[in-house]
Amino acid sequence: MGKFDFSVIRNLRKKWSLSAEELAKRAGLTRGTIAKIEAENGNPTIDTIEALSAVFHLSSSELIRLAEVAQCEVAITKPFKKGQFEGTHVWFPAFEIRHVRARVGARKESDPKHHENTAEVCLVLSGKVRVTVRGQSHELTPGSALRFKALHEHEYDIVEEAEMLLIHHSMV
Repeated sequence: MGKFDFSVIRNLRKKWSLSAEELAKRAGLTRGTIAKIEAENGNPTIDTIEALSAVFHLSSSELIRLAEVAQCEVAITKPFKKGQFEGTHVWFPAFEIRHVRARVGARKESDPKHHENTAEVCLVLSGKVRVTVRGQSHELTPGSALRFKALHEHEYDIVEEAEMLLIHHSMV
């Protein structure tokens, strides 16, 4: 298998509820070209990629990124305990998740040494958590979430015994 799999065009076409003929017409291509690309028998030119990208309202680079053959990544996973917070840390490059459990009264202030140019998401699974970001407090209950720039000063206060996911992802 090569570095790119443009059969993703078929998935985009179905998402947009287009037939192969409709896609070909909108992109100014032949039905045969679409069939070759979707069957992984074609090697689209830059012009073809640009034409298809325009139909799906994507940039050419976004379409190429979608077609990159991604290998599955296995996470680095390990338990952690920091003060009154414990759980599992799951790490991928540019993306990490902490499955956290904490008791009432637990408090964690942010440490800028552990944050880069990432966004942080807090999704509460159970209990009640007060998240204060740059002086503004948000009380989160099961099913609610908050996203903010991880470098901003923030703290977590556990109002009711809680379980939550803390997710850091690249802001690019």
